[in-house]
Amino acid sequence: MQATLPHSQRLSDQTNTLVEIYLVAFTVLPFLLLAYSYPFLSDRVPLFMTFTGEVSVWGEKTWLSVFRVPLIALVTQVFILLTKFGALQTEVALPVDNTGYNVELYKHSARLSAGFWDWLRCIAALKMCGETLDTIFLSIERLKFLSRPTFITTLVVALLSIPVALYYGYRWFILRRKIKEAFGNVETQKPIDASHVYGSVFYFDRSDSALFVSKHLFNFGNVWTWVFIGCIVAYVLLVFLPG
Repeated sequence: MQATLPHSQRLSDQTNTLVEIYLVAFTVLPFLLLAYSYPFLSDRVPLFMTFTGEVSVWGEKTWLSVFRVPLIALVTQVFILLTKFGALQTEVALPVDNTGYNVELYKHSARLSAGFWDWLRCIAALKMCGETLDTIFLSIERLKFLSRPTFITTLVVALLSIPVALYYGYRWFILRRKIKEAFGNVETQKPIDASHVYGSVFYFDRSDSALFVSKHLFNFGNVWTWVFIGCIVAYVLLVFLPG
């Protein structure tokens, strides 16, 4: 027998104010730096870099090509934040036996998920800020000597995502083992109403606050789902259109 755990994991419950201040600062700062530096940039700006830090593709200086990196960073932040929000909004069905322990496991899972996405957001913000500086340094002749240390720093920040992923992956593995011991092979995701499934593929339910739903992937009745999909489209366009 199972009971549905209500949407008790609000985004604000898993939000660290200092982390959010850091993220806002490192998301806004690149725009300010580029706005100040724009008149001093050369007529061409770097668009794509090789793994060794060399420019592989240059582009004509336009507002889009110059502000492309911080725009990608902004889209990335919204995308990851919505992923975190979607994970916290998923309702679960828990066995009624030993409910207190089961709920605590679920909340631990939510904290772990939120922590992972916040770390990823922090790394992405710092990396994209570094890439913005690289755009400036490579486009202003007298500052080119700063490009190499900036690239190395950005690379190190990107590589930090590997131990972070391994750390959270290990903790998630341990937690999943505890959940399996507590729940067995019981499906913990709340079943969805089949009347809201169209064409056996699309799930559309405005009353369900979940973004992600089992095999149907998205709840197209949630407006944030469309923002999430829009972020994916915007990311692809920002990466490839300026080139």
